Amino acid sequence: MNDLYRHIQSLLAADPAFGAGGRLLRNSVLEAARRLDARLLQLLLADSRARQYFFRPVQDITVFDVNRFTRFIASSRFLPGSLTAFKNKIGLTVNEELIAENNSVVLAFPYKDAVLPGGQTRENDRHNELFFHETLDAERIDRLFEPKALIRWTRLFRENDEKPQRLSYNDNFLIKGNNLITLHSLKAVYAGKIKLIYIDPPYNTGKDSFGYNDGFSHSTWLTFMKNRLEVARTLLRGDGVIFISIDINEQAYLKVLCDEIFGRANFVGEIIWETATDNNATQISVEHEYVLCYARNKTALPKWQRPSEKAQIIINRYRALKKTFGADTDKIEKELRKWINNVKKSNRHDLSGVSHYCYVDDKGVFYPGNSANTRPGGYDFDIIHPTTKKVCRKPANGYRWPETTFWRAAEKGDVLWGVDETTVPRIKKRIETATELLKGYYYEDNRKSTRALTGLMGKKVFENPKSVNLLKKIISFASDENDIILDFFAGSGSTAQAVLELNAESGGRRSFILCEQMDYIEDVTLARIRRVLGRESLVYMELAPGARKLVDKIAAATTLPRLRKLADEVLADPFLYYGAAHKEEEILSLLRGESDPENLRQMLLALLDQNMLYIPRDEMADGDWALTDEDKKLTDQFYRLQAHGTE
Repeated sequence: MNDLYRHIQSLLAADPAFGAGGRLLRNSVLEAARRLDARLLQLLLADSRARQYFFRPVQDITVFDVNRFTRFIASSRFLPGSLTAFKNKIGLTVNEELIAENNSVVLAFPYKDAVLPGGQTRENDRHNELFFHETLDAERIDRLFEPKALIRWTRLFRENDEKPQRLSYNDNFLIKGNNLITLHSLKAVYAGKIKLIYIDPPYNTGKDSFGYNDGFSHSTWLTFMKNRLEVARTLLRGDGVIFISIDINEQAYLKVLCDEIFGRANFVGEIIWETATDNNATQISVEHEYVLCYARNKTALPKWQRPSEKAQIIINRYRALKKTFGADTDKIEKELRKWINNVKKSNRHDLSGVSHYCYVDDKGVFYPGNSANTRPGGYDFDIIHPTTKKVCRKPANGYRWPETTFWRAAEKGDVLWGVDETTVPRIKKRIETATELLKGYYYEDNRKSTRALTGLMGKKVFENPKSVNLLKKIISFASDENDIILDFFAGSGSTAQAVLELNAESGGRRSFILCEQMDYIEDVTLARIRRVLGRESLVYMELAPGARKLVDKIAAATTLPRLRKLADEVLADPFLYYGAAHKEEEILSLLRGESDPENLRQMLLALLDQNMLYIPRDEMADGDWALTDEDKKLTDQFYRLQAHGTE
């Protein structure tokens, strides 16, 4: 058989339509087989061995066995250890050629044309995940991604819980279940409706919760991310954006992957987040993480700016001084300048970019803007001094603003005049108009976030939660006050807290949708959100488990006797993988002969139809599922939700 593999590979690779440089272009072959390409069929028919193996006579007709051929081509023997059309090597390829031979780049990696469901529920799970091949298992993938039934509906308030009676499109939602499957379920309601997505995925460092297929952890992680980012893009509005936290281990590959999914032209930028101090580095001290930002359509984005937080610090000080000194603007200005100088020396606050707002009049704090144009050719007009009635001195290059702008400012009392006409008049820039941009650098020691969460929860419950302050900054810049925020790696719930705090501070109505599959969702994520809900509420629900129940039993089993006992349950389960049907005795013999618990666990998991991890919505009426009428009613209500209202 191995000789046949080598023979067919050589046969196909020699044809320029199916090979390059002696290498087989397997995707091209599979695509040609699917469309019954005449060139491929002629090539195979002309070869006696290929004709014998892939064709069979039916009366006087020779029939091509396309299923047998595609299974043969997709076999791991072509590329050991993989069901994909990509080499077991991560790299950058172009039309299956090396990057060095071409300037156009496409990210390629093992399993790139596969779907990784990613079904772990505990951080210490380290089982190999099943890959669905996008070409060979298209029907099963479609079934995998159908909207799912939802159960355990609860509306939570800060002090009590209740069963939801009516759902709203703008409710806050927390959904437990596989996040890839959850995202596809959300498409039925929120496709094209999400303004901002923030995710903090597993970083694939070997220390985090990413425990998939260790043999290909790098490529597996990329497949894992690709599957989720592709569907996330469909959820974004035309002016929507996604922010992705990542560290140095995968940042470069993730950037190229996102270029492919969102389009390189839609890369908005990245934030360098300095999180810690590393004094133990042997070469370069890496003290930062990254937050990548991509848009659905960058040209649709407005300019991101907001009232300056630094300016607000000065405004607060001015208000305190005004309470003390009343209408004495000279005294207030003197004390304000003294305070600003002291703050700058002590580094108590960062006032960079706003410390020049140190002038005070009866309207408040300002600074006099420069009137002079930066180069010759500015506006030329006469300004009469209000006291001397003479023409004021003009800047050498002319004024930087037109005459109408000046007189509009003068009418509002926003011109700083000199004692006489010998001083160039200047327009006052009010501190309330100071804005800030979303900077590409942010500093906050991540231990601060850990301490804050520990203080909120009364004990340490989570390693390295994300900064609520950074998330608030991102969300306030990149979304408006009625937008929907999505986080499908909810973790400890930092995104929810950021949204709730922003709403409380500004009176906004942003809502969030969080997805989490780990078992800590109730003790950590849900408990944290409850503590910061304020006057808002949260709707909690779970994907209705199908094969998931048995998966959890297998994952929890630790001994051979327990796993062997589960073998009978697996073989009798309605979710048995269809390929194992009618082979129960043979399979049971293999299972009982396995002496390694972990190998037996993997064998049992492989026997389940992972396409049915959760119950499809369209099968809710099946009495075998034992879903309650309330769960069915709320599931239907959820999928009928419309923007700006209830279902």
